[in-house]
Amino acid sequence: MSGEAKNATTGGEVEKQLRGSSLLLAGRMLSKVVNFGVQVAIVRLLSKDDFGVFAYGLALALAGELVVKFGLGRGANRFVPYHAERGEGAQVMGTLALVCATIVGLGVVSFAVLHWLSGFGWSGMPAGEGTRIVLILAILAPIQALDTIGIQTLACFSRPREILFRKHVLAPGLRAAAVLLVFLAGGDVEMLALAYLAGGVLGLALCLHLAHRQLHAHGILPLPVSQWRVPWRPLLRFSFPLMSSDLVFIAFTVVTTVVLMWSDGEAGVAAMRAVVPAAALIGLVVQSFSMLFMPSAMRFHARGDDAALWEHHWKSAAWVAVLSFPLFGLTFGIAPGFVPVLLGEAYAESAQLLAILAVGHYVSVCMAFNGETLQVFERTRALVRVDLLTIAIAVGLGLVLCPDWGPLGAAIAVTAARLAGSIARQVVLLRTPGIDAVPRSQKCIWLKLAIATSLVSFVGWVWQPTFIVQLVLLGGLSLALLRSTAPTLDLARSFPELLRLPFFARVVGV
Repeated sequence: MSGEAKNATTGGEVEKQLRGSSLLLAGRMLSKVVNFGVQVAIVRLLSKDDFGVFAYGLALALAGELVVKFGLGRGANRFVPYHAERGEGAQVMGTLALVCATIVGLGVVSFAVLHWLSGFGWSGMPAGEGTRIVLILAILAPIQALDTIGIQTLACFSRPREILFRKHVLAPGLRAAAVLLVFLAGGDVEMLALAYLAGGVLGLALCLHLAHRQLHAHGILPLPVSQWRVPWRPLLRFSFPLMSSDLVFIAFTVVTTVVLMWSDGEAGVAAMRAVVPAAALIGLVVQSFSMLFMPSAMRFHARGDDAALWEHHWKSAAWVAVLSFPLFGLTFGIAPGFVPVLLGEAYAESAQLLAILAVGHYVSVCMAFNGETLQVFERTRALVRVDLLTIAIAVGLGLVLCPDWGPLGAAIAVTAARLAGSIARQVVLLRTPGIDAVPRSQKCIWLKLAIATSLVSFVGWVWQPTFIVQLVLLGGLSLALLRSTAPTLDLARSFPELLRLPFFARVVGV
């Protein structure tokens, strides 16, 4: 194949990946709107103490999902598309079987340990009815872990439409239905936890069905179990060190949540966890792109086309930084007006917490895909060192600041750790052999983002007009940012279908 043809093929695959990610982005935005509406409804309908207990249980379930995967989830996300690309169906099935068996086994063990610990009545755990709620939600950990593996399998075969339906339509729909039915029936927080659990089971059943169908469609199944092969050595060598990344998330969620429960009780947990989903909104774009980023990056690496991988990295990073700015402006720049409107005056003081958390999330977005690219180049030792640094900062500052400063101390600890980890990964990536410097175009985008952040912060924290005016100004500033970066983002080539929308080309200046 000639160089020109190769470049055309590479460019076409990058654009296909970006358009597939845009479909997932649209679905994720829909699901985030529904999930966020569910979150707001729960915050407003439950008392602050009841919401604190419910949020505590969900935080443990999210962390438990990572524990039961035992680091093998990232290994599956790397090796399943790799072996599928090479036509090695036995290795694909062996990898999936090992990961699923590990999740089920550790899920049972983890629940038994949590049930045993709950009997001691220690101050870091809700008492009475709160303990039952936490145990019910803890069952979601292995269910969500298996569901994630199923979605990763769909991503391996580039099935954005099926991922869209399962992850971004059905999942939030089930949660919304659970909340609606519980509150129409006059149920309490325990019934809400049971409804969440039922929705998780139903969603998992459908996801496994879709994944099974794709394995059949690509000729991997039917394959006798006796022929399945687990690539033990590369899978374990890659996966186990990356457990440190899971420990980072656990440090961000469980450690601060447990310490807050011990120091400030349910109200302290509620003040912090009520705004965590709002800060996490900033990551919805990068999460949508990363679902297909890793398989595409692995395919480029398998072909030895690192130049295309590097272009793919920065082009994706540029997109997510610009597209995420409106959410950052909402959660940081105009947080003082946003939080009371959204959650009520009872949570008005949480605006400061949201702004602090938003800074950490957005810096991570601006340096997106560093960890994934380092995984492709197997820089696992460097990633482990960065993760250990992040964990040390999060846990150390959390233990020092939370007892005296409460939720504010937790927000500072999490954000400081997130910033340190993002910067450290960027430094490690730039020192990786074969990696070029940050493109000039990316630096220009970062500069424009810094200017836009200063402007929106002045509007929300200094000027403080009515909230509607703040939203209008944020929208205009975001549109101006997109217009000024459209040539760099190569909008016309990456998303030509957008140019068919009335007036869209003129608005963005393409």
